[in-house]
Amino acid sequence: MIGVILSSRRVNRADSYVLFYMNQARKQKVDLCFYSPKHISVKKNRVKGYVYSHKNNTLKKRTVPVPKFNLYKINYSLRKKSYIRKINRLREKGGSVFYNCCSKKDRSKYKDYKYLVTFKQIRPYLPQTKTLQYDNLINMLDSYNKVFIKPKRGGQGNNIYIIRNSGDQYDITHIYKRNKKKKSIPKNKLGKYIQKQFVKPYKFIIQQGIQVQKYKGRKFDFRVSPQKNKHDRWQITGITPRVAAKGWDVTNVDQGGEIIYNVKKLINKKAKKQIYRASILISKALEERFTHLNDLGLDLAVDHKGKVWFFEANFRPNRKKVNIKRNRIPFEHVCSMYKKAQ
Repeated sequence: MIGVILSSRRVNRADSYVLFYMNQARKQKVDLCFYSPKHISVKKNRVKGYVYSHKNNTLKKRTVPVPKFNLYKINYSLRKKSYIRKINRLREKGGSVFYNCCSKKDRSKYKDYKYLVTFKQIRPYLPQTKTLQYDNLINMLDSYNKVFIKPKRGGQGNNIYIIRNSGDQYDITHIYKRNKKKKSIPKNKLGKYIQKQFVKPYKFIIQQGIQVQKYKGRKFDFRVSPQKNKHDRWQITGITPRVAAKGWDVTNVDQGGEIIYNVKKLINKKAKKQIYRASILISKALEERFTHLNDLGLDLAVDHKGKVWFFEANFRPNRKKVNIKRNRIPFEHVCSMYKKAQ
């Protein structure tokens, strides 16, 4: 039996994910248990959830032993300390495997950068990144003219500051919940601005601004989908170009960006090959750190000189559609690992 971990509101008979994985389980000839971390008893090594029998094609509410192989399908990292303790104890005590399951504390853009920069082959793809401190900010603005200030944790291109070095002043753009606010301040006022705007600066990073390529005057990047297949090998299952709204620096759809499906319009074969190479290298490196990964969403871009850059990694990337190849392949990988262990 394979566990599929969902948020408690999704653990029901009519949920689209439940129906999708039931269909996949029939094809793979495996039984499933859909459950929330809330219903795990570590002491008894049991969990209450909906159990699907592929032979009988039935879904029943039952209490069963915690499965040895589990696929985490909640759209956010583990936050509750009680859930984190449960998963960690099951990993240590029972040898259970939880794919794509990590705590919010483990997920940080800066931690990822500090780890990935130790890999010689990956280092050239990384924009310089530092923690938010006034001295760091001044040095980076002197070096790059434009920098991004981002939360260490968080996504969707939200709560981002873009600071440009513009003669005797700094031009600042703040992107928050699809709104964009601009202001300019004298250079000698930057320290006060940072102090006022960032009460907890340790929660933010400064990232080198990259002059990315444009499509019809709009900046674009790529969401790349590296996934592990049934042969336990990383492969790229998709590359989705995202084009920023006109005059915007972020491409996220949540901030008005748009998806384009024809990659050939945007980059040549050489750049695409580099994106694929970088994505596989980064996926393998992250797997060494987090162990059981099989599904990532990596954000990369190509600059005006044709150089490829990596911005950040997303675990269990949120996909609007359920019944797609990119949800099927990680599940096939878990099924393959489960069958090998029998």
